[in-house]
Amino acid sequence: MTDGSDPQAAGRRLAAIDVGTNSIRLIIAEARTDGTYRVIDDEKEISRLGEGADESGNLGAEPMRRSTEAIARLKEIAEGYGVRELRVVATSAVREANNGQVMVAMVRERAGVDLEIISGDEEARLAYRSAAQAFDLRGEPVAVVDVGGGSTEIVIAMDGVIEQAWSLPLGAVRLTERFGPCEDSKGRQFDDMRSFIKDELRECLPKLIAPVQLVCGSGGTFTNLARISLRQMTPVRGGEMLPFATQGHEMQRDEVKRILRRLSRLTVRDRANVPGLSPERADIIVAGIAIVDRVMKRLRVNRMRVNDGGVRDGLLLDMAAGLVSRGGQDRPMRIEAAQRFGESCRYEEPHAQHVKWLSLRLFDQLAAIDPEWFEQGWSLPQSRELLEAAALLHDVGYLISYAQHHKHSYHIIMHGDLAGFTSRERELIANIARYHRRKAPRKKHSNFARLRPEDRVLVRRLAAVLRIADGLDRTHTQSVGDVRVRRTQAGLRIDVLAPSESTVDIWGAKKKSDLFESCFDTTVEFAWTDPEEIGLGPANRRGALQFQPTADEDN
Repeated sequence: MTDGSDPQAAGRRLAAIDVGTNSIRLIIAEARTDGTYRVIDDEKEISRLGEGADESGNLGAEPMRRSTEAIARLKEIAEGYGVRELRVVATSAVREANNGQVMVAMVRERAGVDLEIISGDEEARLAYRSAAQAFDLRGEPVAVVDVGGGSTEIVIAMDGVIEQAWSLPLGAVRLTERFGPCEDSKGRQFDDMRSFIKDELRECLPKLIAPVQLVCGSGGTFTNLARISLRQMTPVRGGEMLPFATQGHEMQRDEVKRILRRLSRLTVRDRANVPGLSPERADIIVAGIAIVDRVMKRLRVNRMRVNDGGVRDGLLLDMAAGLVSRGGQDRPMRIEAAQRFGESCRYEEPHAQHVKWLSLRLFDQLAAIDPEWFEQGWSLPQSRELLEAAALLHDVGYLISYAQHHKHSYHIIMHGDLAGFTSRERELIANIARYHRRKAPRKKHSNFARLRPEDRVLVRRLAAVLRIADGLDRTHTQSVGDVRVRRTQAGLRIDVLAPSESTVDIWGAKKKSDLFESCFDTTVEFAWTDPEEIGLGPANRRGALQFQPTADEDN
């Protein structure tokens, strides 16, 4: 089945199914060669998967059955379009349920697809990616907010780079189940719900030093808010409402509050007749708008802009970019995407590129010296590329501040736009960069503890290499031209080649070698070597010195 003149269109077709607390949505798209896409079909089913889950902690049998059948139907639609790649993702309802894996098994058995359970951080990143693609978010502090049925994701970004993200247990379905549809704004339920939201935000969302200038909102609550607002202001011609688009519609908080008060005074039946409001959201809309109102108040922002995209859009952008990066040599590659991201963070390019060079030189020589090391946890084909990306981005946390910049680097990379890397790979890169300085990885660190055991080994080993490479440019002068790694009777020796003795850079490498010695169960010695003494002539530029590593060589 095709719908256009491009004979290769079907080969670029992608589909995403977003399994939410309230609804399940399918979007089928055709990837463009620039990493964007165009929608060719979409479908939505209201399944209320999270019905009753907040109270019981489990997904109900009937909601799971409804949702599984819906996923199977939507998958058939996608197959009819001949999609090349299909991803099915689940958010807070499945993520938080005690029996979430039961739902995963049901979907695999009935629909024959794997249901991915994405984290709250990943939800936030996808929502931000959608907003950043739709609007120019540079130049002012922005909050991207995605209100779903079971959770609300909030991202704070500055100059197009994510600084922090939160996933809060506040959702339109979840709050409606707890407090009811709030049909009387003067009743206790409405007041209790607003107080609950306020307390939750106060506990989970710190007050920002500088207020954001704009909330960019996605999800059904925001699009319904925009429709209601537009219906109130759009003129009628010939007895018919003129068409309108919600994308990019802006509202002030005062208008949000007015709509909230109006809807909270109506019964669910009367709300269903409000122009612009989807009848299927009549019972949960007050809870959703109450979240929007309190978030805007907490962030001290008065302006809100609607993004029709959200998590599904971000997911498709990821898929389209990945397809492009695999499409050919003339397409953007993963490391190029990491470099562009570093540039957007205003990274110190000479230092970053030099640390990348030294990291890869160490990596390649270690592999040649003892291939068995690669059989002990870092033999994955993409390991070298993960190290390369982490080395390029290890200092992007400077964008926020020098203090704790390694931790800032972790958060920025976790939510960064790294085209072609999977969410797991992005998390590995973020952790490797996180441990380029200060304390080594520990299980008590939440970012490290949530990794799979084999990924923890990988992070430790690659971070150990990165720490030494970073230490070898402690002066940020790129004085060290190259390194030569040799095995000795005592352990390992790293010859540091530079035209003059780089005592500070060698000191920096020694200071950071403890994790390396622990990971590889060896001692490591650093020694300055003058390139002229070994017949190479004066050189200190990156790439000027080339060596073949030798094994079993004594001092």
